[in-house]
Amino acid sequence: MRENKIRAIATEEVRRALRQQRTDEVASDLDRLTERLTNTTSMAARAAEQVVRLEAQTRRIATEVAGRIVREQRGRLDRDQVRVAVRDELAGVLRAEQAEMRSQLLDLAREEAKRALDEHAPTVTEVRVVDAPSIRVEGETHHVLPDLLLALGAHCHVLLVGPAGTGKSKLAEHSARAFDQPFYALSVGPTTPMSKVFGYFDAHGLYHDTPFRRAFEQGGLMLLDEIDCGHPGLLAELNQALALGICAFADGMVTAHPQFRLVATANTYGAGGDRRYVGRQALDAATLDRFTLLEVPVDERLERRLALAHAPSQQDAVVQLLATVRRLRATAEEKNLPVMFSPRASIEGARLLEAGVPLAKVLQWRVLRGLSQAHRSALGLSP
Repeated sequence: MRENKIRAIATEEVRRALRQQRTDEVASDLDRLTERLTNTTSMAARAAEQVVRLEAQTRRIATEVAGRIVREQRGRLDRDQVRVAVRDELAGVLRAEQAEMRSQLLDLAREEAKRALDEHAPTVTEVRVVDAPSIRVEGETHHVLPDLLLALGAHCHVLLVGPAGTGKSKLAEHSARAFDQPFYALSVGPTTPMSKVFGYFDAHGLYHDTPFRRAFEQGGLMLLDEIDCGHPGLLAELNQALALGICAFADGMVTAHPQFRLVATANTYGAGGDRRYVGRQALDAATLDRFTLLEVPVDERLERRLALAHAPSQQDAVVQLLATVRRLRATAEEKNLPVMFSPRASIEGARLLEAGVPLAKVLQWRVLRGLSQAHRSALGLSP
């Protein structure tokens, strides 16, 4: 019974000493840094671990002190003696605690510096391609860009496949800039005529060329956007040009320029429509065989950097917007729902925030628009 009472006094003294310890300069610095990082999962987890560890340390010290006093004093209760014993025990423990807190402070500071660098420092992509000087691209780019540059540098035609809004078309534009050559683009649809690709003669007998013709004959990077929306017959006409480097245009046969490069984009792998992309066409296997295929997933680091860059005065609101978009995106993927939360929602939403639109309206206009009640329920949203 006396040991329990001594343990209670020791526990109280340990808690008091630890509370005093929090006035230490290191703890104050840690608190200030913690205040900036309280919205991060890692910080919350570390804080919880610290509480558990201190509680365990308190119980251990109190038990050891109580047991020693009982043995030394044969059960006599002396509150002052308990306090002295606790202070002696804590002398070494609190020095170790200070060292631990300093270490945590440095770790958190490094993490904060790395996060700030990732968000604000300019990015530079440098790639060495076959038989050419290294290619250097400055600015915000998708992490797939180095792979794309390597494939194009090897004179492969590339098909970029990925969800809407992941930056596939922008990758093609960045590649043209990297190779320092003209950039041409054509969006392909089910009714795109042959003349839009291969050119035509008008009623006066004048030939009208096309972006594809100029890239093919004079050199340049050609983007065929959304080819899984195009008619398979139109795309099959490109097979000869892509495989042999010779193409039959309206005014005759033309040989490809040595620096002709072609990038195509698609949301599907050429097998036809699915629940999200219902209007997509099945592509001929011979057409697909002409391409090197690269997957373009969502680059969340790029999404965050672009969103924050578009709303410099609304950083906290952008962080909340990003968290909501990513949570809904993950849930939709997990449950295979036919709804989409692309990086465009985050980036365009950031523009609206910077223009003064409240976050609740931004979510309604850009993120939650058009969701059925069933989909809202599946996503865990209120009615």
